[in-house]
Amino acid sequence: WSTWSAARAAAEAADRTRKMASINTAARLSRLPAARFVSRAPLTLSAPRARWLSTAPQPAPALEPAPPSDFLAKMEDRCSREALYPPALEQHRREASGSKAADNTGAITIELRGRVAVWTLNQPEKLNPLNVTILSRLTQLFAEAASSPAVDAVVLTGSGRYLSSGAAFFDVGVDKVNWPSVLHSQVARLNVGIFHPFIHFPKPLFIAANGPAVGGGTTMQLLCDAVLAAPGATFHTPFKKLGITKEGCSTLTFAQKMGSEGARRMLDEGEKLSAAEAARLGFVDVLVEEGSDLVAAACEFAEGWVSEGRGRRILEHNTLDELDEVNEQEGQQLASAIFSKAFWAATLRKAAGLK
Repeated sequence: WSTWSAARAAAEAADRTRKMASINTAARLSRLPAARFVSRAPLTLSAPRARWLSTAPQPAPALEPAPPSDFLAKMEDRCSREALYPPALEQHRREASGSKAADNTGAITIELRGRVAVWTLNQPEKLNPLNVTILSRLTQLFAEAASSPAVDAVVLTGSGRYLSSGAAFFDVGVDKVNWPSVLHSQVARLNVGIFHPFIHFPKPLFIAANGPAVGGGTTMQLLCDAVLAAPGATFHTPFKKLGITKEGCSTLTFAQKMGSEGARRMLDEGEKLSAAEAARLGFVDVLVEEGSDLVAAACEFAEGWVSEGRGRRILEHNTLDELDEVNEQEGQQLASAIFSKAFWAATLRKAAGLK
């Protein structure tokens, strides 16, 4: 028995060392303390032998120490203020500290063509990511346009090669916190906040897809009323490859607009669609000819939509409550996914330059 116990202890110790090494690597990538991901309880050999022999499931160890109650109270208070999602909160912190990064006015250029506002994501050197600067500015613009009598509709496009490369996870306003439960809450809140303004904007909203769109840069488009695309645009939702779950109400909107085939190909298989194929499946409403002025075509389309007295198309099939519920559910699921083996395996593969 003593020989068996020693062998078992050695195997357990080796397995624990391997797991800790993997978690330390992943934690360095995410800048989170590795110790928070594993139980602090030491491995003891004095437990009853039945513990090792029993096939009954064992209770899960505590993953973290409890955060201070006053800290959680402050977090809850901050999150209860509707518009203050993580990007906006981070923007407020930058402005309060006088940071050079606080100026977000140039992140999106604004042009008024008649009664149609054209917003152009303007970080082409970064491929127009959904980061603190762009997301906080979008929140401001949505609020201003919603109440502006001079704006009847909005066209959203991008500068440079991309429409948007999607969420920039390490620059979206998530605090460098030590507790997984707080991180989970912030990531869920962040994901909900990205798409909340698209859902609740009261005026017609259109996409002029000038180039590739990835992740949230793709799912946000079906929360708009129509997508017009240049021939070189592509649409990609590589959630499975990244080890994360669907977002942006895509579990609802993709099937509604494209049917089950298109939703399966994009969301489950992660297929990148060309503009032509996206138009065939119904993701793209208008495929603009090569050499044509995409933004001009989108503005003309928007004017026609408004003149017909049409409102938000997403509300023709869903209520705001339904969309909010789906957005909340997807936010929680995505937050849970970042603690999964699939996510960290994908993160490590990407860091190592592996496909």
